[in-house]
Amino acid sequence: MPENTGPVAAQHRVMDAAIQTAYAAFIHHTQACVECRTGGMDCAVAGDLRQAYRAAKKGPAQSR
Repeated sequence: MPENTGPVAAQHRVMDAAIQTAYAAFIHHTQACVECRTGGMDCAVAGDLRQAYRAAKKGPAQSR
């Protein structure tokens, strides 16, 4: 099966990378943050990271 190439495939790879980066940042923060781990709720930084992840999932066309 040929590799999926071209501008559409490149755009999907960029969007997938943005989603994975935002998700990883959120997970790494919540694992290291004492407030997030012990308080049972997201701290302000985790809330911002969660919003960034959600915006990345929506994509550029839907985040307006």
